[in-house]
Amino acid sequence: MANNFEKICNVPTDYGITFTKYKSNKTGLTVALADIEAPLVNGYFALATESFDDFGCPHTLEHLVFLGSEQFPYKGVLDSLANRAIAQGTNAWTDVDHTCYTITTAGSEGFLKLLPIYVDHILYPTLTDSGYYTEVVYSEMQGCQNSGDDRLHLRMRRIMFPEGCGYRSETGGLMERLRELSVEKIRGYHRDYYRPDNLCLIITGTVDHEKVLKSLEPVEENIISKGPLPPLQRPWIESGNFPSLKENIVETVLFPDEDESMGTVLIAWNGPMCHDYLQLKALEVLDVYLTESPVSVLQKEFVEIEDPLCTDVDFHATDHLKTTIMLTASNVPMEEMEGLPERILNTFQRLIEEKDIDMDRMKNVIEKEMLKLLDGIETDAHDTAAAICISDFLYGKQDGHDLKESVKDQEYLNILANYQISDWLEVLKKWYLDAPHVILFGKPSAQFAEQLSNEEKQRIEKQRNDLGETKLQELQNNLEEAMTKNDVELPNDILENFTIPPVSSINFINVLTARNNGIEINNKIQEYVNKDNGIKIPLFIQFDHVQSRFVKISAHINTNSVPSDLLPYTRLLLKAIFSLPIETSDGEIISYEDVVKGLSEDTVEYDAGLGTTSGFRELLVFTFKTEESNYQKGIQWLQDILWNTQFTTERIKIVAYQILNDIPQAKRDGHSMTNAAMRALQYDSTKSANAARNVLFQTNFLQDVLQKLDNDPDSVIRDLTIYREALCHPDNMRIHVTGNILKLNKPRTAFESICSRMNHSSQELTPVTLAQDVLSPSGKEPGQIGAIVSLPSIENSFSLQSVKGPKNFEDPDIPALLVMAELLDTMEGIFWKFIRGQGLAYSCFLSTDVEASLINFTIYQSPDAFKAFAQAKLVIDQLANNEMEIEPSAVDGAKSAVIYSLVARENTMDRAALQSFVNQVLKQVPATYNRTLLSAIQTTTMKELQHVLKKYFVNMFTPGKCNIMVVSAPSKTDEIKDGFASLGFNLDTMTLNDFSI
Repeated sequence: MANNFEKICNVPTDYGITFTKYKSNKTGLTVALADIEAPLVNGYFALATESFDDFGCPHTLEHLVFLGSEQFPYKGVLDSLANRAIAQGTNAWTDVDHTCYTITTAGSEGFLKLLPIYVDHILYPTLTDSGYYTEVVYSEMQGCQNSGDDRLHLRMRRIMFPEGCGYRSETGGLMERLRELSVEKIRGYHRDYYRPDNLCLIITGTVDHEKVLKSLEPVEENIISKGPLPPLQRPWIESGNFPSLKENIVETVLFPDEDESMGTVLIAWNGPMCHDYLQLKALEVLDVYLTESPVSVLQKEFVEIEDPLCTDVDFHATDHLKTTIMLTASNVPMEEMEGLPERILNTFQRLIEEKDIDMDRMKNVIEKEMLKLLDGIETDAHDTAAAICISDFLYGKQDGHDLKESVKDQEYLNILANYQISDWLEVLKKWYLDAPHVILFGKPSAQFAEQLSNEEKQRIEKQRNDLGETKLQELQNNLEEAMTKNDVELPNDILENFTIPPVSSINFINVLTARNNGIEINNKIQEYVNKDNGIKIPLFIQFDHVQSRFVKISAHINTNSVPSDLLPYTRLLLKAIFSLPIETSDGEIISYEDVVKGLSEDTVEYDAGLGTTSGFRELLVFTFKTEESNYQKGIQWLQDILWNTQFTTERIKIVAYQILNDIPQAKRDGHSMTNAAMRALQYDSTKSANAARNVLFQTNFLQDVLQKLDNDPDSVIRDLTIYREALCHPDNMRIHVTGNILKLNKPRTAFESICSRMNHSSQELTPVTLAQDVLSPSGKEPGQIGAIVSLPSIENSFSLQSVKGPKNFEDPDIPALLVMAELLDTMEGIFWKFIRGQGLAYSCFLSTDVEASLINFTIYQSPDAFKAFAQAKLVIDQLANNEMEIEPSAVDGAKSAVIYSLVARENTMDRAALQSFVNQVLKQVPATYNRTLLSAIQTTTMKELQHVLKKYFVNMFTPGKCNIMVVSAPSKTDEIKDGFASLGFNLDTMTLNDFSI
């Protein structure tokens, strides 16, 4: 049977991934495999989907597919089985031109077992009336329909594409249309598009091709048994090309926000066809040249100036049949908005007239593009490969011709390396000056915010009145009946027959660690490092050896020696540090433009931030990634940035304005404002760099700084200098080097010049400052914080709760805590069924933050955060009182999902090396910590789960034991506040302006 599949093509690439494409000659099903060496296997199951209206069929259908299939007619069976395949549930996305269903498993064993069941859900879902009745698409769309970006992009598509073209539609559905959608409409949509000959199974990772095709045999048999389908009208390809813009169009688009100071400018053009790879690559390179760094043309003229005209300018090209190129200027002061597009186009015109292309920088951009691709393959190979396959499936020739052409990046870049100035100016002129464009002014409006809020209140009121009490009760009964039908118990034998693969089936990435002055370590990397013993290096350095083309040098620096009154400078220092002049050891000043150019030439990437992906936000982390041959240069840059940068009034002023102008947009995001508001009250900003840089405190602080820069600039320069000097002690600094250590020339002594800058002899290393060390009194003893913040830019609500948790990384409660949290909030877990399943929130999740000694519970995008909270409380109380049972099979699934998340933390070379450093150096636990944790998770008992439930989770819903922060649309705040009060939680009403340092 496996011989139904013909191999269409085998495509090797310059960057080490090989693509192989198969197609079934009986069913038309396509399988695309991308071979990547990694512990995770990813599936992306894509269908070409086209919609000509705003009812939201593609997106609603995407949700309904997960509610059961012909052979497995049980809601959530897919996620429950996924959790047993060492995965973490399933997911999906809907784009304007395709719908894609995803799964990632650790190892291929569970993946291949799950594959036929997943395909059955996609091709033959149950699509019941009851499933349609309960699925929450509305709260998700409510969260984004009126955001500035969504309103701008929808309007842009409406102008760019003619009536009857699928690219115009809002595939998620507009709320007013969603309310009119019917299950019949969705079934028709499924029949038209969800067919085997319009489905491509993309699999990335290490899998046996024969086994994949073998696992699809039952799927093929089932498809064939259904009989033939009418011929496929291939979406997008059959609907034909559409005309280009004929004339320039300018419009204003309003979006709701109280703060009317900053808006967005969007300029859009028709781009090349998607198979014109060389032309697309030329535009991509030109766009990077124009916008990527502080010295690029548009950044220099519009951003890196004393009164910035915007805080960022960037290009984005869609990957549709005919591409659309968009230029977005973010956070534009309202008074500058009308004139900005003309100034940008005039800049393009000037470049052409003055023949102004810096060919040295262009050469660097082209070289860097190839390095970025190679780097992307190391850090994000699965998504990179999937994007190539999806685009090919949607728009490529079926014989694999376009797939072969699409991966020739090196060839296209080599051609572009020979372009002359005139060639680049021709690209600029043809696509951005001669072609018609759309200009949209995205303007925030408090009046529009109020209007939307009133309309929503009136709509709900009118609906209540129109329906009346009897009809509302009837709808409530229908909802409860639908839920009962949806929640038919999943037979236990289905779960038990799906055995969990052993952890031994996972291919972990092996990391070998060595240390500067590492006496106790015994391996070939340590031997190699020890041989480089010419001089004493009084620095803590950990080397982690992995197979990589690049080397990464990171300095993790404690902030506890920084004077507390200077901590609010953290954000300014981190944002400014890479665009300041440098004074070399012989007194020569290098301009900031030359610093930026030099960094671009010598590194693949560089970054300054707080902490790692695992937390530790009290550490400043400076990172340089270079090719191996530039190792010494990377170290030199670390030294220059930390010791030799010159704080100048002009540069500091520019950066301060950039941060200030970014703040209004940051304050429009409900989820991040919930976190920021809680952080403002839970942490002590006199001790914590992370708390002091809180966006809620920065407006007043930066306005103060700007005033000082006008009246007493030396005081600001002095402050920043003292801040930096406090960092640069050897006892404050932990250096991490990752890459192929055996290929590094002088791994240790390359740091000699840095050591010569340190005028203090190395003391004992200062302890790593943990989040738990810098909590405020109400963060240390939760139960004292309760607030609801009103935010006009959102239409739903978010909440965050914190309770006390374990404070030691080796606390014996941790394995059970992780399993219990997974049981509650995993897909098809307990909260998922009772909260998302009842439309009370788009999602909710628990996190155990040992570093802060807190456990957090987040409710995300809820029509009413109190109702979601009350439901979660009910569930926890019932579990604690043994009124609700936990199924043993669910515990097995949760264990498997936790194991997956631990493996996912080290699924690339980069991440595996970072995990080694985080465990051994920051957490101070053995290198084997994660593997030990895996064993402890597998042996967790029901008794241990009950213990952590009563010890921690009950407190999450007990007044006086937990901190609560809610952020909500103004129209909902009173109702939510009253709800919490009824359970004994008193919330203060606040706005974002009430938070101060």
